[in-house]
Amino acid sequence: MDVFQKILECNEEEVDSIIEYAINEANMNANQVDRLGFLNYGKSNSVFKGFIPLKTRIKYASINIEDYGMETTDFIYEFAHFIKKYNIHSKAALIHSLEYFVNSYFGFPGKIDRETIFNDIAWQTSTTDEEYFAALDNNKLGDLKGKGAAECTERGALVQQVLSIFGTESYYCIGCVDMDGRQEGHCFNIVKRKNDYALLDYSIPIVSYNEDGSFREYYPFVGSLTNEEFLDFINNGVIKSFDDYFIADRQLEKTGKQRMYVVGEYEKKEENKNGISL
Repeated sequence: MDVFQKILECNEEEVDSIIEYAINEANMNANQVDRLGFLNYGKSNSVFKGFIPLKTRIKYASINIEDYGMETTDFIYEFAHFIKKYNIHSKAALIHSLEYFVNSYFGFPGKIDRETIFNDIAWQTSTTDEEYFAALDNNKLGDLKGKGAAECTERGALVQQVLSIFGTESYYCIGCVDMDGRQEGHCFNIVKRKNDYALLDYSIPIVSYNEDGSFREYYPFVGSLTNEEFLDFINNGVIKSFDDYFIADRQLEKTGKQRMYVVGEYEKKEENKNGISL
């Protein structure tokens, strides 16, 4: 019986002990890595499978000190209680409901950024330069809770931890996204489904509308990958384009635009007048 099934069948009072045990087991069995993220400009640890060890630091920018630790686990406990509260009974519902949960945990984008938050914490807990830099080494994912400053790196990391704990084969992917010709570094997730894989983007979600056209809610973007595409995608950095869409009265409608994702280092190629890639 996996953790998800245990949470569905247990009493509310048993939730925390089940999650504590699951986290300890996942952390002990995780592929140990000291650092993930954008290690140098344009380069990254491209793909990480499974639970990210609690000792791991995520590097979210090119400057050496711009990283944070993954020892935060409160959101895993919170999501377990979220499952009980909203009676989430399927893995598909769990995956979709994570968009709402991630937004609730981190808050919607505000005026403050990650660097300001981490630096403020460091200054408030130090009196010397040595103590200040030591404090930066103690920054953690949970410092961004409710601040509206989390970006794709943190959102993908939170999703990775939750999906891994609740029994879904998941991959934390670091690379690039291109939408309407606008290209930027990006983090997202890939999950194993019964017969194929799906790319999940919780940072550039899709919008769901009610029948009258009013806003309903956000959902993660989902793009299907065959088994062969998945292997090419994570091993060879193959570019994969997906039709963008929205949901109107519970039906998927294409926007006429595309999203292009790639894992790892990526530079957009341009074509000359003869249509030859440069």
